[in-house]
Amino acid sequence: MSGFVPSTSALVASAEPLLVAVAGVLALVIVGLVALAVVVRRKTMVPPAPRPEELPRAPVAASSPVPQPPRPRVRPMHARGGGGAGLAVATSSAMVCPTCRTEYHGMTYCTRDARRLVPPEEMLGGPLRALQTGKSAGLVCMACRRAYEPGLRNCPHDGNELVPFPVYNATRPRSKKHTTEPTGVIARICPVCATKYDLNARFCGHDAGELVVIN
Repeated sequence: MSGFVPSTSALVASAEPLLVAVAGVLALVIVGLVALAVVVRRKTMVPPAPRPEELPRAPVAASSPVPQPPRPRVRPMHARGGGGAGLAVATSSAMVCPTCRTEYHGMTYCTRDARRLVPPEEMLGGPLRALQTGKSAGLVCMACRRAYEPGLRNCPHDGNELVPFPVYNATRPRSKKHTTEPTGVIARICPVCATKYDLNARFCGHDAGELVVIN
């Protein structure tokens, strides 16, 4: 019976190849795990390359604004329907002088007597009735021809006594030389705003400045 029992050395000799194979497999597994850990670590440390669309764009230099050509100055036109010497820039809103009842468009002051214009609705009795009756409210200086609100006695500009507009209208010259109707000749200019007017206009319709003849 003792001849059939394997010896210890024989068992050890037969188990050595198996142990070597197991050790080799374990070594390969360990090496693979270490290599995988190194690759993962490198991926986490190296930042991903930016995509082309994510690259920062260079700031675009602001283009200089294109200079706008100067707007042509609107030539004053006579306001139709008033019959006075005032010239105006044509707009949709009409204004009336309370003294001489001349109608203007786009003006602030009457070019005949430098009085501030008012809307036709503010005229007593409505615009049509006020213009048809011909009644005038206001006083005029015979020297400088400026018109003022009723209640003053002397002209604040030169101190002369003011007269009602009907009196001034009846006594002012009627010759063609001194008429206040437009001549169609642009020959006067406002020294304040440089707006040009007809030769027979006396005051600026924008700032009531006294016009001077263009040299």
